[in-house]
Amino acid sequence: MCFAAASQNLAHTHSRAAHSAILLLALLTMSSVPPAKYGFVGVGTMSSAIVRGLCTLDQPPPSIVLSPRGAEKSAALAKEFGSIVSVAASNQEVVDQCDVIFIGVLPKQTEEVVRALNFKASQTVCSLVSTAPMALLQECCAPVAKDQVVRAIPLPPVAKHHGACIMTPRHPRIMKLFDALGTCVAVETEEMMKKMMPVTCLMGQFYAQQRATHQWLVRQGVDGEQAAKWTGAVFHCVSYDTAHATAHTFDELVDEQTPGGLNEQVLRELTDAGSWTALQDAMDGCLARIEARPAPKKRKRPYESTEEE
Repeated sequence: MCFAAASQNLAHTHSRAAHSAILLLALLTMSSVPPAKYGFVGVGTMSSAIVRGLCTLDQPPPSIVLSPRGAEKSAALAKEFGSIVSVAASNQEVVDQCDVIFIGVLPKQTEEVVRALNFKASQTVCSLVSTAPMALLQECCAPVAKDQVVRAIPLPPVAKHHGACIMTPRHPRIMKLFDALGTCVAVETEEMMKKMMPVTCLMGQFYAQQRATHQWLVRQGVDGEQAAKWTGAVFHCVSYDTAHATAHTFDELVDEQTPGGLNEQVLRELTDAGSWTALQDAMDGCLARIEARPAPKKRKRPYESTEEE
């Protein structure tokens, strides 16, 4: 083999090796979180979902320590993921053993629980408590640096790596964690986070919309199981194109509905009924509660529908 050919072959081999290394690194970073010992003070529904999501990643964290608060859930997670999850004897033991601590207790208990803990300056604290203000958390978690105290509002599908999370401030480690469990949106200020939080209150109406659809199908004589399977599949399908939305996505998708078509008919009838105004009014009320101020007073007229004789 001539020198030029040998050099070209060697370069090609190195290129393939480099490509393989890059691909392996990409795969690892897509399904893993930064190595650390993660601790959870309070193990309710949301904390359990995060733990389950972390433990089922391709590259899970080496250690997760749970507090005895929520004993039943903690024991179940430790039993299922025994090589990763352990249960501490106290909340302080969680803090003593971990680098990143999640606070997931009830809002009325937050200040009392967090003030009783002794943190280290090197730690990161992520609060999952929707109503606990940042200033209080920063005070209670001292000597943890203020920029290492984070507020996050994730949704339960993080357990299946399809969650959504809004958080503040931007924190690379916590952002990477929630991106591994779905989609994370980080905003700069607590005020902006509050304005985005009412969107997380739409789960109930989304499920109620599916329930109403299912009930309608059953009234048409469709088998209940078939109606449920079809309703769930269609709602999941039509939301697919918005999973990674831009500022223009929703306008574009609404504008795609053919004028005079069946989709446009449903859209027009719900618009005429004031559905979107009612939705935004409800979000106004949620935001008022989140910002601890009186809800705006509005004159509302309920939608009525009766068949004409």
